[in-house]
Amino acid sequence: MSQEYSFSLPYDAFDLDLIGLSQSDIGGSDFAAKVSEFFASEFAKFGGRARVICNDSTQTIDVKWTKERSFKEPKDRALEMLQSGKIAEAIPLLWTLYQEHPNDTDAVYNLGVAYSELGQIPKAIAILERLIELAPKHVHGLIGLGVAYIRSQKLQFGEEYLRKALKLEPNNQWALKNLGACLLKQGKADDAVPVLEAAVKAAPRDLQSIIGLGQALEEVDRTEDADDQYVKAIQIGGPPQLIDLAKERRTVIAHKTMRDRGMFRPDVMMYITGALDKFADLSTKDVQAIGVEIAILGQNGLDINDPDQKYSLRSLPGKFSGLHLCSIMYAAFKQFAPGEDVGIDFSKEYEAAVSLRG
Repeated sequence: MSQEYSFSLPYDAFDLDLIGLSQSDIGGSDFAAKVSEFFASEFAKFGGRARVICNDSTQTIDVKWTKERSFKEPKDRALEMLQSGKIAEAIPLLWTLYQEHPNDTDAVYNLGVAYSELGQIPKAIAILERLIELAPKHVHGLIGLGVAYIRSQKLQFGEEYLRKALKLEPNNQWALKNLGACLLKQGKADDAVPVLEAAVKAAPRDLQSIIGLGQALEEVDRTEDADDQYVKAIQIGGPPQLIDLAKERRTVIAHKTMRDRGMFRPDVMMYITGALDKFADLSTKDVQAIGVEIAILGQNGLDINDPDQKYSLRSLPGKFSGLHLCSIMYAAFKQFAPGEDVGIDFSKEYEAAVSLRG
């Protein structure tokens, strides 16, 4: 006969979200049936057979289970699900493991981080705080708890736990990256710069650290250094949303640099002149369509530092550089929304182009 294992938990410790019931359902007919069905299903996932007794007099759930021939360590099964991105599907099994082994730091950590990734932050914080009680020097637990607090907008608590992690592992890339982001959110860019520099040193190809450093450098007016970080991120390549962000920040820096230096760009003047000549034969509606299309394209960042003609439009034939498109957009908005701030100041070039055309 197979060895029987068992554990118990109070009614009020059961996560009712797992079976779609509320507090008022505890002790009812549905409660016992759904709890039994839940544990039977979860244990079956790793080759276990469970039987459940809901004891209303003691308000406890008693779970007894045995291993079947198809048994596989539940930790391994849960890890497989997490590694394949099935976080939501893994939660019931992770929770079951936690109930059976409440002092197992791996079980506690995996459940807490899974809750955090799914946005169930109060549950994540409660579980991860339990982990730190069990293992005060659990570095990944400290990082996970710090991140959970950041996600709940309790930034000072997040900073505190991330700094505790760094005292134990000063070069931990995850602690450094998240602490840098936390400091930026608190408006502490001066403090964030050295932290994110250390994060990039620890993980030279981590795009989030590189772009985060770029943003921190922008905040302290080191725009050339910030641009270098964005260029590095673009050259490394990766998720489109991160690369688009790097391109967008490069465009913002280029616009700001031109404004700050008060530069007059003859090439921009000629682009605007050509645009105004083209607009003379178009309706206001057509001009608006051109301006709006470029503005939408620019949300992903137009590289005005690259002279290559690599952009195209539905509303205009030909190929264009990023600077050419920005010039056309500026001229277009001047026709139908002259007071609109389009994020770049080509007023001198526009005035010169209008004067040139007479």
